[in-house]
Amino acid sequence: LTRRAAVISTFVLMMSPQFFQLSRQVMVDLPFVALSAIALLCLAVYFVGEIDENERIWKIPRRNFYLYLFYFFEGWAFLAKGLLSVAIPGAALFIFMLLTRNFKYAFAWKHFKHHLVGFFIYLAVIMPWLGYMWYSEGYSFIKTFIWFHHFRRAAGTIHKPNDLFTLYIRVIGYAMFPWSAFLPVAIYHFLAGKKEWFSNHKNILIFSMAVGPFFFLSFSGTKFFHYVAPIIPILAIIVGVYIDSIWKEKWSSSSKFGIVIAIVFVAVIGRDIGNQYGLWHHIVTFWHGRKLPGIGSWLPVIITMSIIFSLILFSMIFSRFMRKKGFFAFFTTMAGLMTYYFVVCMPQISTIYSLKPLIDKYIEISPERAPIADYYKWLRKSASFQLRNEITFLKTDKEDSVLRFFDKPGEQFVIMRPGDIKRFNSLMKRINKKAVEIERTSRDRLFRVTGPGRKRDMSLSKPYRPSSVPSNVVSVGAVFDEVAELAGYVIKSKNVEVRDGKNWVKEGTTVNVDLYFKALENKIPRDYDVFLHCEGNNRDKRTKGDDHMAAGTYPTNFWKKGDIVRHPMRIRIPRNTKNDYYSAWVGIYNEEYRAGISNPDDVIHDGDNRIEMIRLYLDK
Repeated sequence: LTRRAAVISTFVLMMSPQFFQLSRQVMVDLPFVALSAIALLCLAVYFVGEIDENERIWKIPRRNFYLYLFYFFEGWAFLAKGLLSVAIPGAALFIFMLLTRNFKYAFAWKHFKHHLVGFFIYLAVIMPWLGYMWYSEGYSFIKTFIWFHHFRRAAGTIHKPNDLFTLYIRVIGYAMFPWSAFLPVAIYHFLAGKKEWFSNHKNILIFSMAVGPFFFLSFSGTKFFHYVAPIIPILAIIVGVYIDSIWKEKWSSSSKFGIVIAIVFVAVIGRDIGNQYGLWHHIVTFWHGRKLPGIGSWLPVIITMSIIFSLILFSMIFSRFMRKKGFFAFFTTMAGLMTYYFVVCMPQISTIYSLKPLIDKYIEISPERAPIADYYKWLRKSASFQLRNEITFLKTDKEDSVLRFFDKPGEQFVIMRPGDIKRFNSLMKRINKKAVEIERTSRDRLFRVTGPGRKRDMSLSKPYRPSSVPSNVVSVGAVFDEVAELAGYVIKSKNVEVRDGKNWVKEGTTVNVDLYFKALENKIPRDYDVFLHCEGNNRDKRTKGDDHMAAGTYPTNFWKKGDIVRHPMRIRIPRNTKNDYYSAWVGIYNEEYRAGISNPDDVIHDGDNRIEMIRLYLDK
């Protein structure tokens, strides 16, 4: 394992189609792949690295330090892909101990005691997030995150793609083309021809880092093509070591025979990719049933590139000059092929997998940015990114939220799948609205929604629309999204006692408060609700209270600039709590979107767009 082999391995990885694409899209898989690869290599240094046992880093033996780094990086990998940060290195370590017939690497006390320290480092990395989510969301989070997304996915009991255990052999062929053509010979060269094979723990460990995860993923009940990504960096190392070993003028007969085998694999794998150019895109996507646009230049380019690869390799068999320069030509040709795929193919493919064509059409026909929603079963963040969060996610099974969004005069827009159109149209009939298709892609549609909406009795809102803010209001002055101001509040309950400038209440009481909002703009685009989070200083027992603005009688869409709107709120104080006081954190929101605080320097807030409106001390 030389420095040149490391550099070659790096270029092999960079020019592998799957890694090339993953590194250019927003997926948690790439951070996981990077962190997992770094962690495994740190583990390799600990087990088989040539390190002076007296060398130290921060008074820690250097060898042990690499083991602690392994646990540190796997902790961060957990934050990307959960328990795969245990399964991937666990499978690799198990195969390594099995092949070396030495389980002391895990269970001998001289190793085990350092593993214990590393485990606590692992917990220190993951627990701030995992602990908070468990505390905040309760057992349902653990059930969904651990049981559903790990064990049920591995067992294949949820509706996800599965295939034969040989699937990933094919996927690796496509994911690393043309370097995959070298893999059979590279693996043989990496392991065979050494009488001391079982004592060559360095090579066995690198090999185990690929084989262990490969078998784990192959026997998993859920098989997405991109799941094989953690193995690719390790295979790139094996290929890099092989190329480094033959990058010289003189070749043995076995080296020449290996190149002949590589030429055969270039032809075989290149034929598959040429016939189905979608294969390269499928190795980084979830679903493969979408019809891709035809690219006329694809087949001629792949045929030409495969011929060039084969000719370079063939000439290296007979020419010493090409043995010295051939791999430079090979890397350059592959860089050109990846550039072609990225510049020519990906923009056309993206129109099938992206909502951008629909977003572009919406911007074109609605320069004033009429309200738009994404009507789907889960949040699609690409739409939020394209519109800078100026889009509302409406979950298909929440009819009340859908009706509220569209039940207003004027026009709105909505993006949805064809299968949801019938259900959506039936909802629109209830509120006198009609949806007309404007644009479509292979998977989604853009609709313009028009109509008067249901008749609204605005007289019901009169009790909530005072002419001015009361004189006894406690000033707040929080501005949200530059469209609405929480001017202040008035405590209506008589069970609040003011002593020494503090508000005191008994446990188990309910405090009634009126909030006073002021409209800063006409035609506020979002229909905001008001949330309340009542939280104690010792994090014991919290209460919540979300309500429609002004008891649902005067939505913010109907506000006029200068309007004063009263919103009644009830703050519930729990019994038998360990807290000394409760803070009422309030703000406004619309579905998944929480309004930002426009003047954070003027109010007390928590950095999460919640303001501390009032603090209630407990008179125990």
